[in-house]
Amino acid sequence: MGNTLPNPHDTLFKALLEDPERAGALLRESLPKALTDKMSGDPQPVDGSFIDENLRGTHSDRLFQVALQDGRTAFIYTLIEHKSWPDMGAPLQLMGYRHRIWTRYAQDKPERLRTLPPIITLLVYHGRTSWDVPTRLIDCIDADEDLLELQRDGRYTVKDLTGSAPVYEDFSDHPLLRAGLAALAWAFVKQFHPEQLARLLRDLPDEHPLTRQILIYIVRVHTMTENEFKQGVAMAKPHLVEALTMSLAQEWMDRGEARGLQKGIQQGLKRGEAQTLLRQIERKFGPQAKTHCQQRVQQADEAQLLQWIDNILTAERLEDVFQNDSSLQ
Repeated sequence: MGNTLPNPHDTLFKALLEDPERAGALLRESLPKALTDKMSGDPQPVDGSFIDENLRGTHSDRLFQVALQDGRTAFIYTLIEHKSWPDMGAPLQLMGYRHRIWTRYAQDKPERLRTLPPIITLLVYHGRTSWDVPTRLIDCIDADEDLLELQRDGRYTVKDLTGSAPVYEDFSDHPLLRAGLAALAWAFVKQFHPEQLARLLRDLPDEHPLTRQILIYIVRVHTMTENEFKQGVAMAKPHLVEALTMSLAQEWMDRGEARGLQKGIQQGLKRGEAQTLLRQIERKFGPQAKTHCQQRVQQADEAQLLQWIDNILTAERLEDVFQNDSSLQ
């Protein structure tokens, strides 16, 4: 018969922290004054564990949320090590647990990702020898001071291809890389001009495999028409117009089918929304109201239809359904 008794270390640790006042005393006695001087009241426990399943026999944890005097909050994550010897993996494990705490905190509320509360960690250890593992992850990284500085605060580097709006030559000094990055950067521009395509093509060797890959990307993602594409090719590589047109013929066909399917789906959704609105108008205001509005409803775009569907829920008159729409005045 298997051992089903609870871990005695885990049981005692949780019993010690189950009372907020007692937990507050432990945290105030153990954590830096930079936090404890700002605490307002006792920490309140938060349900759940963040430990990896395979470590639960040797670790216990408890998360608390505490109000701060400036009106904000902080998390205090307590972890107890039940191992006989210090665990060299603790700094990395704690980084993973902080990630899980923040992820759960922001779940279904992405706006919280810009205002994450700080997480202060307390590790309680009761092994056979003293704790000699670094208390900062940065101290576990083998690098010179310049590279350590890039690691110190979790910083990352961004190459923003759109926000800085670089001119073409600034994307890269490497021609192939410059063309590929520009293709990515211009993917969401309203109009991709033949002149822009020609500029890309001048950097692309005729027979290089990346040339075809970049052109396929442009066909699939960008808004330019097939005629505009041919114009751009003719400006930079007139000798390849026919060859590239034939080579990419299937891509143009696939794009047409995909966009036709998407358009059909959107039109179907729009028809359904229009029918729903007309049915609601008929039930609320009568058949004549439906007849009066039918053409306008069927000609409306999706955004208008969704707004009118919302309006009819509280509308007392037919005019209230179409409020703020000048075409219906």
